[in-house]
Amino acid sequence: MPASRHTFTKDERLRSRKLIEKIIEEGKSISMNPFRISWTITELTTTFPVQVAIAVPKRFFKRAVDRNRIKRLIREVYRKNKSGIYSLLQSKEKQCAILVVFNGRKVPDYEEVEKKFLLTLQRFEEAILKNSR
Repeated sequence: MPASRHTFTKDERLRSRKLIEKIIEEGKSISMNPFRISWTITELTTTFPVQVAIAVPKRFFKRAVDRNRIKRLIREVYRKNKSGIYSLLQSKEKQCAILVVFNGRKVPDYEEVEKKFLLTLQRFEEAILKNSR
């Protein structure tokens, strides 16, 4: 993966229903308001070290427009800042499936999503380091 390109391709998206269910049932998780990241270390069918799924509950956001907007913001922040997770997992020679759930009650702006999601990603990286020893 070239360092200068920040992309989020189809192969980086988690689409396997079985794998998502496995994350929910068996995976570890970190909560940091308004995000919850659940993950499992597993063998993936892709060459990328991480596959990500993003969820926004219909319970809190009835309008699809709002849910899609929040998912778009989260994807953008992840796309720009995924290099840390990639390098960490590649150095450990592991692959990971991640489910990101937004549990906020209002539609956030980009700066708010970026600030809080980066803190959550930082805690995720620390948990990976701690668990892989």
